Amino acid sequence: MADVTIREAAVDDVDAAELAEAYRDAYAANRELGFPAKAGSATPEQVTEWIREHRVFVAEQAGEVIGGVRLERADDSVAKLSRLGVRERWKGEGVGSQLLERVEQAAREAGAATMRLTTPGEHPFLPEFYHAHGYEIVDDYPLSVREYDEVVMEKSLD
Repeated sequence: MADVTIREAAVDDVDAAELAEAYRDAYAANRELGFPAKAGSATPEQVTEWIREHRVFVAEQAGEVIGGVRLERADDSVAKLSRLGVRERWKGEGVGSQLLERVEQAAREAGAATMRLTTPGEHPFLPEFYHAHGYEIVDDYPLSVREYDEVVMEKSLD
């Protein structure tokens, strides 16, 4: 696994432009595969809004932001994971797994019993990545604004 630091971001301690660039880099491959996502065109202003409205965790290596993940609260017992992304050159180094583990820990500490996410069901590796981390498909999530649909995946945090 890569030697990275995972920490919660705050508006005044993370370079929103650098995190936005990390997201655009991380999601470029998805766009090429036919799975465009909002994070693939993230702007510094959007990233700043995400940090203000939700909990965002960043992965850093030698002072460089190399990935991030967003934690939202769906209700009292369910947390929602979104915007998990790792810069292309760091993929396969365990950074995504480390971000996932940290956001799950934060959700547990906040009292959530379940973590939920959506991902393209036909994606060549994302459903398998989440399944390998204990997530199961629980529902379909049709998208009217995309040419593909997603699936809802959940994991018990107990």
